[in-house]
Amino acid sequence: MLLSIESSCDDSSLALTDIASAKLVFHHKISQDSAHSVYGGVVPEIASRLHTKGLPEILAILKGELGDFTRLKAVAITTEPGLSVSLIEGLMMAKLLALSLRIPLIAINHLIGHFYSLFINQCEAIFPMSVLLVSGGHTQIMQARSEEEFLIIAQSLDDSFGESFDKVAKMLSLGYPGGPIIESYASKLSPTTRIHSLPLPLKDKHGFSFSGLKNATRLLIESLSSHDPSKVDSRLKVDSSLNESDKALVCASFQKAAIAHISNQVEKYLKHKNNDGIRDFAIVGGASSNASLRAEIERLCTRFGLRLHLAPLEFCADNAAMIGRAAIPEWQKGIFADSIAQEVSPRSTTNYLHTL
Repeated sequence: MLLSIESSCDDSSLALTDIASAKLVFHHKISQDSAHSVYGGVVPEIASRLHTKGLPEILAILKGELGDFTRLKAVAITTEPGLSVSLIEGLMMAKLLALSLRIPLIAINHLIGHFYSLFINQCEAIFPMSVLLVSGGHTQIMQARSEEEFLIIAQSLDDSFGESFDKVAKMLSLGYPGGPIIESYASKLSPTTRIHSLPLPLKDKHGFSFSGLKNATRLLIESLSSHDPSKVDSRLKVDSSLNESDKALVCASFQKAAIAHISNQVEKYLKHKNNDGIRDFAIVGGASSNASLRAEIERLCTRFGLRLHLAPLEFCADNAAMIGRAAIPEWQKGIFADSIAQEVSPRSTTNYLHTL
């Protein structure tokens, strides 16, 4: 079996995957949402400290179930991209296990891991495939051409899709993570309620950008706010004087514009790349759990005659199960990292993950 570790941001996670069948044998994750919620976003130093506590706790649970680690054949670890202070905690554990058990270390790119979240418990992955990755740190359209080649077609110029939800939630003092909260508030709005029209970013250009939309949402909040000084949170610098109805209105307006931006860019990609013969399209990443986004991309896939693939909701956010699944092709090809090297990276990105 293969042990995998994920600590790229604020989730401590370990998984155990059977190499031959790709079946997930064990998976456990400790979320840090409550610790970061008061700040309206992830605080790297806090995330790092909590990983030092959470990762050994999960390892102890795993050892209790296994009895020993004699069946382990390799340790897979997320090494990029992510918060450096969080990544290092998982890497140190992975190195220690690999060296002490005398088994190989496999370095995995986090973004490739999200692609393989589609194929947890499945032996065969589908290639080629177009992939929309939407998370707290990334917004990208990729082509998964083979196990050896992932091509980035378009990506965000500033904020990511998920990050923009977090920041709007912070403006409204709604808590963290912002994605599910914004979605919940937006769903409270009556279908007959007229929402505000926010600008569509990069309407005639390729790529993603959410900074302008975020600012437009801030201006909308200010226009609806009473600006009562007693309602201003001095730590977060946001005005929380909006009533629940106005908050729902802001959330619905923002979410509709953000998804319209994603849809517009995906549609342009499908029109341009439709002759490549790629008939499969997927949405992955933590923000891919948004029901409205899924419905919009499903509409586009139906229009263009594509098969839509969705990761199970429990594996949309960062998790070690997807890292373990991504490590199986590396194990099969004997692509291992140096356990004693100071810096550990996935295989050369020259033809593995590159930008068009």
